[in-house]
Amino acid sequence: MTRQAQRGFSAPELLVSLLIFATIASAAVYVLRLSVDARDQLEVANDRLAGVEIARSIIKDDLAQIAIRPVRDAYGVTAGPAMQGGEFADTKLAREGETRLLAFVRRGWVNPGMDAPRSTLQYVEYIYKGDKLIRRTRPYLDDAKEQKRTDHTLLSGLESLKVAFVRGENSRGLDLVDLWPLSDNRLAPPPKAVEITMETERYGVLRQLFWIGAEARGS
Repeated sequence: MTRQAQRGFSAPELLVSLLIFATIASAAVYVLRLSVDARDQLEVANDRLAGVEIARSIIKDDLAQIAIRPVRDAYGVTAGPAMQGGEFADTKLAREGETRLLAFVRRGWVNPGMDAPRSTLQYVEYIYKGDKLIRRTRPYLDDAKEQKRTDHTLLSGLESLKVAFVRGENSRGLDLVDLWPLSDNRLAPPPKAVEITMETERYGVLRQLFWIGAEARGS
């Protein structure tokens, strides 16, 4: 065999080949990393949107089943109107650092076989604390000292949150007020709907309207 036939790669050729291979491998790794990051971002976005939809579904279900049933505080005194919202709800009962947005009794709390020593009515409060919207419940309608509360964070990362109440319509659209009821009538019917407006850094201002069940409004 001739010297020419036995000749292999020279050092410069080998280095150039390694450089090309390294460049291609780096590009492939970068593209793969971008794909993984994009997938992770989509999962986070989907989780956030799912969280908003779940919170909306819970609020809608609560307000659709409101019952006009006043409750008593830990001292046996009627704790105001059956449904309270806005300034009426944000009373001395609010804990420090919290804003009570809504307080009411709802029907339809499942109690299979009536095994638990409670009714199917449930007392519910909506609390705005820090950057969170919290749904607070307790086992029994009427309060008692040291009765356990259960908090469920529906949404977090909120920059602002406020509620308004629809008492009817006028020539300009919905007739909204900032508190409910408008009098201290403990059996006052609920509003026709509740408007919740929240602001988040990611989604901006979200305005949602929740209609009250016709049975609670007597219609």
